[in-house]
Amino acid sequence: MVKDMVSVIIPVYNGVAWIEECIESVLAQTWKELEILVLDDQSTDGTTEVVKKLAAEDDKIRLISRNSKGVSGARNEGIVQSRGEYITFVDADDKLDDQMFETLVEYLQKENSDMVSCGYHRWNGDPLAVLSKDKENVVKTVDRETYVSDYLLRQHTHCWGVLYRRTVIEGIDFRSELTIGEDMMFLVDLLPKLNRITITDYKGYYYRINENGVTLRPFVPAYMDEVKSWKLATEVIRRDFSDCIPQIEAILAVSAILVAGKISRLSSKDRKQYQRYTEECRKIVKEALRRPGVKENLPAGYGIKATLFMHWPEIYLRLYHVWKGYT
Repeated sequence: MVKDMVSVIIPVYNGVAWIEECIESVLAQTWKELEILVLDDQSTDGTTEVVKKLAAEDDKIRLISRNSKGVSGARNEGIVQSRGEYITFVDADDKLDDQMFETLVEYLQKENSDMVSCGYHRWNGDPLAVLSKDKENVVKTVDRETYVSDYLLRQHTHCWGVLYRRTVIEGIDFRSELTIGEDMMFLVDLLPKLNRITITDYKGYYYRINENGVTLRPFVPAYMDEVKSWKLATEVIRRDFSDCIPQIEAILAVSAILVAGKISRLSSKDRKQYQRYTEECRKIVKEALRRPGVKENLPAGYGIKATLFMHWPEIYLRLYHVWKGYT
């Protein structure tokens, strides 16, 4: 382990349009003690050549070519091959504020935390976009229970924009069997090793908005990983954080309704093909709503959605299909 070094793990596959800008934002950090591990899953669009060129110009960059695809496996390999006292993850289409590492290391050391999470800008990729800096950053350091109830179960479920101590992250793997929700489950799996977590609203991360993202694509069975990941998280929360059971059950119900919404995009013929997934989502909603406090924790509007879907799933999907104007 190299003291004070930040190891930056960047998985990439066919990211030639973004990877150079991403890496350059890391190299521009005011915190200079760093290494950059780019884990390339056999890109075919020129990504590999771009990274090789950058690595030849700066020895902080290490290109690691992989034979298998998958962001979780790449992150796991990155952890094993990294050397830094601190570890962070960056998606290949995103970029960083040049003071991000310096700011987060300072908070981590000052607060004696296990990890520190920052805010982020929703970024459209415009290289000329100039976003105002925060004049004053709110910093909170919380215990594990507060982190779960006030952050993890309130949409702080991404692994990027976080600086981790190596001593906390070593031995914890991303679950390669998940294609959705692997970030959140990684944070859940970290919980037994966490004692102090620092949260700041300093926006050090630029998260690229993909207008053609996963929410706009037709349903495929892999979308059930959204439900699977929250079911796995629910098992942990029920066991170790009983006060948060209504929260996590409500999230599980919402995830099932969201997946059902993706199924509703399909034609009536195709919906019949995936009827077993509709029934699985319905069962999850039904079981969740039986638990005390779950209805009160549902977001506005989801109480009605849950009731309709639970009692009349096919009618709900048909109405949702028409309401959203799917063709």
